[in-house]
Amino acid sequence: MPTAYHMVHYRKYISTNPKRSLEALCRTALATVDLNGSALWQRVGDRFYDVPESGNKKILLNKVADLASAVFGEMCLVQSDGMQALLELTAANVKLSNLTTAEIFKLQESTAPKNSQFIRGMVYWLCIGDHVFFVKTQSMGAENLRQYIDWLLKSASSALSATDSVKLQAEFDRSQVQGDIGDIKSLRMSGNAAPLSLTVASPEEAGATFVKSVQQTARKVADRFVEMQQALPVVEALFGKARATSLVESLGPNEYLAVDASVKVRGRRTVASQQKMHALANELADLTEGKVQVEGKDGKVSDDDAILRTRMPFDLPHEGSNFLDFDNVADQLTEVYTRFKADGKIT
Repeated sequence: MPTAYHMVHYRKYISTNPKRSLEALCRTALATVDLNGSALWQRVGDRFYDVPESGNKKILLNKVADLASAVFGEMCLVQSDGMQALLELTAANVKLSNLTTAEIFKLQESTAPKNSQFIRGMVYWLCIGDHVFFVKTQSMGAENLRQYIDWLLKSASSALSATDSVKLQAEFDRSQVQGDIGDIKSLRMSGNAAPLSLTVASPEEAGATFVKSVQQTARKVADRFVEMQQALPVVEALFGKARATSLVESLGPNEYLAVDASVKVRGRRTVASQQKMHALANELADLTEGKVQVEGKDGKVSDDDAILRTRMPFDLPHEGSNFLDFDNVADQLTEVYTRFKADGKIT
């Protein structure tokens, strides 16, 4: 069976009522019955959530199962309108200018077929106690997952009161970051090699100018670079959106934007409280899937990723599929939970 590797992300549910785990709350929500006595497990049409400020996008909790030891499901980000671009393999001679008549394939756009919607992204998630493990694809992210769980527990059911908050907290690896590492001196984000790298100097070294050098690294293989998708937010933060856009537009067809970003924290900014460490973990986990390293006054993570997550293989229904095998994802996410528990990464 074909496989594909994906990052398994971890979040911890931070509860104001430790007597009720997120797993138990999800079961309660999905067991909520309507006026006909039908539980939410049985009402897929009632499991749509309208994503705020996204046009006509919704999140659907499609397949969802009680595994006795966990609650597991797949969420689909769907869009009821929009167009899908298609290449029609019918050749035609077209006059493109006064000097050029060329043979081309036609471009078409198609709406979703009747009684269907486009899938723009997916999240497979597993909840054990207050531990949440998930794999995301395409345009889905951690905030989409949090928003849906908030809606499921508070609007689709009354498992939580409207005044309660749903917080899914990223964590530093307990086996790599033991307690407080003191004043943070630097953060480093790194990923796979890319043909173009942008090296960023510290403010002390560069003053108002943050760019130290731009160099071609077409054949250099190293784990120092964040790929284009992860690099762009860093560049926008440094230069502003307009200048970042201008830089992207200047790239050649075989060039990619990447950042080797070493961020020096100016002034005294402590992480003595666990709350500040948690906030930092969330920001880093949402920014990049590349390696994150943290150096503090009392210690640092030098070789391993400071963010608690891991890459795993998943079975595909068929070669090239956009989906993952449902049962296999449940097994693999459960395996990650077992490993993290055995290694002391989570408690």
